[in-house]
Amino acid sequence: MSTAQGPLPFPSGREYQEALQNTTVCFLDRDLRGALPQTNKLGLPRPISGQFASVFSLTNALGRRYALKCFTSHVRDQQDRYEAISDKLSVIAPHSLSQPWRIGFEYVPDGILVNGSRFPVLKMDWVEAVTLSNWLDHHYTDSAAVRALAERFAELTTDLGTHDIAHGDLQHGNLLVARDGTFRLVDYDGMFVPALLGRHSTERGHRNYQSPARGDDDFDGTLDHFSNWVIYLALRAVAADPSLWTRLHEPDGEYLLLAEDDFKNPAGSVRLSTLLSHTDSTVRDLAEQIKVLAWQPLPHVPRLSVTAATTTAAHIPGPRTAAAGRRPDWLDSHVTATTAPGPVTFAPSPGSLPRRYTYRRMADVLLGLLLPLAVLAPAALALVELVSPLVTAVSYGGTLGVTALTTRRTRGTRQETRAVRAHLSQLREKRRATLGPVRTADQLRREQQEFDASEADRKSQLTAAQTKLERTHQKAVKTAEKKKVQDQQAIDREITSLAGQRRTGLDRALANHRKEFIDGELRKARLHEKELTGIGRSLVQALAAQGVRTAADFTGITLVSAGGRYNNVTGLINAADGRRLDIKGIGENRARTLEAWRIRQHARASSRAPSSLPTARRQSIEADFTRRQSDLSRRRLETETTARTASEHADKKLRSELARLTGEDQLAARHASQQRQQFAQRARQLGDPHARLAAVEAEIAAARRSARALSSLRYLRFALTGR
Repeated sequence: MSTAQGPLPFPSGREYQEALQNTTVCFLDRDLRGALPQTNKLGLPRPISGQFASVFSLTNALGRRYALKCFTSHVRDQQDRYEAISDKLSVIAPHSLSQPWRIGFEYVPDGILVNGSRFPVLKMDWVEAVTLSNWLDHHYTDSAAVRALAERFAELTTDLGTHDIAHGDLQHGNLLVARDGTFRLVDYDGMFVPALLGRHSTERGHRNYQSPARGDDDFDGTLDHFSNWVIYLALRAVAADPSLWTRLHEPDGEYLLLAEDDFKNPAGSVRLSTLLSHTDSTVRDLAEQIKVLAWQPLPHVPRLSVTAATTTAAHIPGPRTAAAGRRPDWLDSHVTATTAPGPVTFAPSPGSLPRRYTYRRMADVLLGLLLPLAVLAPAALALVELVSPLVTAVSYGGTLGVTALTTRRTRGTRQETRAVRAHLSQLREKRRATLGPVRTADQLRREQQEFDASEADRKSQLTAAQTKLERTHQKAVKTAEKKKVQDQQAIDREITSLAGQRRTGLDRALANHRKEFIDGELRKARLHEKELTGIGRSLVQALAAQGVRTAADFTGITLVSAGGRYNNVTGLINAADGRRLDIKGIGENRARTLEAWRIRQHARASSRAPSSLPTARRQSIEADFTRRQSDLSRRRLETETTARTASEHADKKLRSELARLTGEDQLAARHASQQRQQFAQRARQLGDPHARLAAVEAEIAAARRSARALSSLRYLRFALTGR
């Protein structure tokens, strides 16, 4: 029996299911040995199957229930990771946590016996709770309860952040809600603790909760930051508007309100657009935060704090969209500053641009006097009919044109107008300077997406190659095992028949031995006239002349009827060599006398014949059968050796091929890590051009508002009224 180590293929969920039918045999652990698994309608252990493991529920003799996680694929340094996680969680005092979210577990390296090999399992305390999505299905209409759960979740994220722990796969299936409304956190496979710093992530988490920018190299305390915002937004949104659960969440959907497509393409997302235009300001602001953070590198994503939003959800008439890129005021209490470079940039204030004209110059006063004259003079001429209507119209148009040109020139010389125009010119130049880095950043993002797709394809091909190798290995092992069973069955049939052959052989040898004795006695019984009534010496001599001298020389008689008128019967002597002898003088009666004499001699010899074989002869026969049985037993053992050799050869070949694939994967992973470092370096050099562009656009919008406040109409009013 062997213990699964290295790249030996792990059993499938069905193989674990078969092994768990006899927990007394498959377990060594005292808590699990003899435990009863929860079964399905067919009476088989019922699995909860995931991507990398199957989970079974078992109850031991003491009534304690466990969740048993059986791994279906190999994870590098799995035991070291679980030990580091266990060490970290075990030193956290329960009273320091906001709620009892921590679940007890034990990694058992040789936990379960499957197909002759032992494999690791994770023994976990059973949790009486429901998944977050299931809880929302039943409680989404209770806004107060959902709001309280949102704050419970925020407190949970604070617990993890305080201890520099990241779960790595926060999602609806790993967040369980107990009856008291507190969380239980399960599935610690991808958890980060400080002792694991410098290693790679073993998984990327559920795609509908993770940032599109997350890669395998992201493995530190910031892993959950984006997921925290996604889940908190969903809870706060449902608390504010329960109808969002039925509108944006699909029954049995693998997400809450937002999914992977919403993060990758925020501009085209109907769900995100619904949240961004919601009447509740909290929902809008949180959705805006998700939109801003969607493509931020994980170290740049701010952490969700435990402090609740201080503003009550305010409903205002009609939908309103928050300013793009601007963080709402209340959100400041939920964001903890990070020390990572390049933090998220929000739109700056418009500055001190003038919003009104402040004093009238002489030119403004003169323009104010000119305006009434420009309007009234042509009208007066028309009234007194001093000129024709055509001349009046031309005069009116010319006066207004001159007035407009004068207004434009006079307004353009104003200090306020020049300041706004100069500022807008600077901002447009600043925007043009920012567009280059934005295009570069977009190109970088496309390269990253293509690289991530290539890496995903490479890993998919690696998994397919590993699966193919494992299936080939399993087929080879099963073929060897099948041939062994067939050969052993054939040998077992030979062994079974050998016992009957032995009995038959002994009986045949005894029969031959008795026959030899009887034949010898019959040869001693010589024909003599004294013992044969009616047969004289001459007939005895006639028989001897034909070779019949003893009882062994003939086997019996044959009576032949001659037919005819008298129907004479002739007695023929059946010689031992097969001849039929017609001896003159021996008729029917004398032939019968000879036969009776032989029968008496044969009976006398048979009565004295041995009833058992001589010891030496019996031992010789027994030794022959013992040798044959030994040969069969040896051949049977050889089938075991042959099957074991074939299995070991298959194992060796599998290890060799898996090691080759692992080496290629490690080489590719190092290259990928270098490539990602280059991407990260280029991203750091670029900073966040999109945020800078958004800031410039916000400044331009603010400057345009100032420009609108200094429009021509406003200036004309100022020239006329001084206000």
